[in-house]
Amino acid sequence: MTAEANPVVGVESVPLWIGSPDRPLFAWFDVPDDGLVAGAAVICPSMGLEAAYSARTLRTLAHRLAGARWAALRLDYATTGDSVGSWTDPDLVDEWLGSIRFAVDALRAHGAPRVGIVALRLGATLAAAELARGGPIDDLVLWDPCPTGRAFLREQRALFAFRRQMAVEWGTATKEQVVSRDEVNDEGLVEAPGAVFSPATAAALETLAIAGGDRRLATRELVLSRQDKRVGRTLEERLTLPHVETSAVAGQEDLFFEQPVTPVPTLDRIISWFSEADGPLGPLTTPERLPAAVHRAPGRAGVRERAVAMGPGRLFGMVSEPEGDSDPSAPTVVFLNVGLIGHHGPGRLWVELARAAAATGRVRCLRVDLSGLGDSPTRPGRTEMTDFPLDAPEDMDDIRHVAGADGAPLIVMGVCSGADHAIEMALAAPVASICLINPALSFMKWGGGRDTVPSEQGAQDEPATWGATGPLLSRAMARLEPFRGLTRWIPAPGWWIVKRWFMTSSPVRTMEHLERTGVDVLVVVGSGEARRVYRGEQHRLHSLVARGGAHLETVPHLDHSLLERTSHDRVAELFGAYVARRAAELSGAPAAVARP
Repeated sequence: MTAEANPVVGVESVPLWIGSPDRPLFAWFDVPDDGLVAGAAVICPSMGLEAAYSARTLRTLAHRLAGARWAALRLDYATTGDSVGSWTDPDLVDEWLGSIRFAVDALRAHGAPRVGIVALRLGATLAAAELARGGPIDDLVLWDPCPTGRAFLREQRALFAFRRQMAVEWGTATKEQVVSRDEVNDEGLVEAPGAVFSPATAAALETLAIAGGDRRLATRELVLSRQDKRVGRTLEERLTLPHVETSAVAGQEDLFFEQPVTPVPTLDRIISWFSEADGPLGPLTTPERLPAAVHRAPGRAGVRERAVAMGPGRLFGMVSEPEGDSDPSAPTVVFLNVGLIGHHGPGRLWVELARAAAATGRVRCLRVDLSGLGDSPTRPGRTEMTDFPLDAPEDMDDIRHVAGADGAPLIVMGVCSGADHAIEMALAAPVASICLINPALSFMKWGGGRDTVPSEQGAQDEPATWGATGPLLSRAMARLEPFRGLTRWIPAPGWWIVKRWFMTSSPVRTMEHLERTGVDVLVVVGSGEARRVYRGEQHRLHSLVARGGAHLETVPHLDHSLLERTSHDRVAELFGAYVARRAAELSGAPAAVARP
């Protein structure tokens, strides 16, 4: 977690749909308010878990570039982020390369005096490959580049294997399963944490390489490499060219960690390097804002998507709704952050589920970022990149105001910390349903008393009620954050007793309370998670399930964060059936199952 720097003054962030109407790509355009720039840069992210963890840093970089008179276009490639497509689509590598060229040409067409690219990891490999085949640009930053696509896939396979081994240590998988499950199957499909590459896509990626010393990619080039990592032969050749500068950077491993830390010195180096480019300021026209984009997939109806800003906190959200007319009173499915991962969901699962559900014509969907996460700003005086933000109750109010407009019933979806936020939302005011996947369910049990939490301005404290019926978890967890490290010294059985009797209320009692208020609950847990969450309460839980107060699905060896494809697909199947049933019950019509 890091405190967000003061917002860059005089910068506007514009969400855009670019590309062709049948293959729309989502992007952010960050520009100075007066439109005068020294140049504009395309920001090319990496992929998979690397893209998810570094997204907030690239957002910060874009804002800082715009503050330094360099507009920034943050691009979601096809099949990533909010852009079109699925990993099974053909010719993806060519499409990724073409989208980079399209972004470069668009910046020139809108009057950028200079055009640059900042490309991170695999994004650097893609950008260099496109510039080698399509012609150079003015300024290029290769940030911790993968010298080849093959090197990137090799690293992702190793990371996948490491996470599988950790699953054995955590008790969510067996050694036999890990041995029998390879990250590359017989057909050549490659699975990485948070991403899947089809055999054709993997084969095309492996052929990509950053050119050696025989090709000029840009007038000026800056290569930012890790101090402790060899850059590869072809990249070493580039470093000998007179127009190529190099700098060693630190903190890259923390950028791709589960609690990512923005490498501020690296951003400082990039900003100063772009500022060195000579040239007068020129006017930059902002691309036309399309109100929505339509996404179509084989065998199902089109889905219209549009970006929204919610409430005083200006939370970012993406609405998915049927392409044709829809019932304004139809249920809205709300997807909340998974830890620090943005509104796309783990492995882009929220995008897939939202579009599949909206295509049935029975629901609309809203993918959101809480304050300080993803593309949502941090509220004044608060800390960004925390999965239990103090302002989560206010965030839930902002979300409810948009998602529940016209009295639409709400179905709220969350994983881990997002599941806890979903419970908070249901406890604060009624919702139709909540879908909880691997919920933490650590509600404080100090009911009946009063406590205080820091106010928005920090000048005085505001009261908060501690108990199982108020929105309190986020603030409680934020207050207890400094003491989290002490838990490692308490043996596992003892820690469970301390939590259950002295700190947290019963998870089953929480669900019983939701039942009494009319909230339909679906809980999906792995076998290991089930033992921890419902320990000592099996009888009460079975009684609750038997009378229909909750629906419990235990999935053996479910990946906690849903970053593996088998867990991903199983949850998609359960969610599609559940939303179809609930939408039918709420509307009185036959069920239409959402099929990603």
